[in-house]
Amino acid sequence: MYKNFHKISNDEYHANKETIGHSSLVKMLKSPAHFAEYMRTSHVQTPAKAMGSAIHAVILEPEEFAQNYAVVDEELLTGTLQSFDDYKAAADKLGIFYGAPAKDELKLALKAVEGFGLAFRDDVAAEMAALTQNALIGTLQSLDDYKAAATALGIDVKLKKDELKAAITAADVNFQYRFKEEVQAEMAVLTQQRLVGTLQSLDDYKGAAASFGVRTEALTKDELKAAIKAADVNSEFRFKEDVYSGLYGDKIILKQEDVDALRAMHSNVLQHKAANKFLSSGKAELSAFWTDPKTGIQCKCKPDWLNPDGIYDVKSCRDASAEGFAKAISTYGYDIEAAFYTDGVKAATGLTLPFYFIATENTAPFSAAVYRASDAMLETGRKKYRAALELLQWCREKGQYPSYQPFGDVETIDLPKWDQFDVDE
Repeated sequence: MYKNFHKISNDEYHANKETIGHSSLVKMLKSPAHFAEYMRTSHVQTPAKAMGSAIHAVILEPEEFAQNYAVVDEELLTGTLQSFDDYKAAADKLGIFYGAPAKDELKLALKAVEGFGLAFRDDVAAEMAALTQNALIGTLQSLDDYKAAATALGIDVKLKKDELKAAITAADVNFQYRFKEEVQAEMAVLTQQRLVGTLQSLDDYKGAAASFGVRTEALTKDELKAAIKAADVNSEFRFKEDVYSGLYGDKIILKQEDVDALRAMHSNVLQHKAANKFLSSGKAELSAFWTDPKTGIQCKCKPDWLNPDGIYDVKSCRDASAEGFAKAISTYGYDIEAAFYTDGVKAATGLTLPFYFIATENTAPFSAAVYRASDAMLETGRKKYRAALELLQWCREKGQYPSYQPFGDVETIDLPKWDQFDVDE
């Protein structure tokens, strides 16, 4: 019965987003917009999902669990660099600068760029101020300066200062004398010309830095790690993830309390008579692919456990009682999964197998229970997933994925049924 099933990794299973699984159909029933977002975004491994994967592994594939998971020894991590603040403290000790460069630091970095002729406003202004001072040496400034020049040119020194200046200018045919204010005016014009295009503000510096590949941002955590490793010639510092890798390789690291909880769940499932029987033979995590005959949509399913007697789905939950787990089925769309997987297995094998939930509580005492999906549940789930497939077919044909109210209607809303009660008139 397994010939049309495939043993592939979760990454491979989720890679082809054109092939539809039950989780995406649950999103479609919320709204096509939610389906489109679900298909567009990467699925981040949250702590809850990681724990769920570990639960499946320890119950369904205990040998692989032992090979792929390990308990972290926190004592071995003592003194390792873990947080960004740890990195910064190590960088401070090693004399590594990791912050965003200030204006002066950025200026020095830009000056180190050779061959581009970058000019800074304050440097040019200082240079021109010095040139101006040199240019003023020997210029006529005071009345005594004017009189001395007038005497040398044979001009009557009894004239007023402005008259002396005019007379000197007229008589100085060899341009022997220059006046202070004229030189200052010329140098001021030259200074303004030289300042054009110079770098003045921090934004100017950042713009130039971007052009020449000079860094303007603070170091990221990974960049700071690389800098610390390069500067740490005495191997003074160790990084948490490097210690992890050395100790555990590619294994997934769990805390001791998590492993204790997983073992308790596994033990309670095995102590359940029906669960123990169901899991005594079969295969885990096999994938099936088929084409829905009515819509032509490519579909896929990946039962947790499969054998000739049934399809089995391990669910961790807060409440494994019949009442509590029924609420979980409704909340999370497990009825859709049950019907979809039942029909998927039939498409792959030709067999109509019963669908069972093996529910295990994820908090002490980690009680386990087994439930068979009723015919009514399967029929309800089937109607839901068929509606989702037909809606998906319409969305693909139209190229539209609307949200809750595609036509902008206004709806009347009321309290949910569980929050309603009769009021005496």
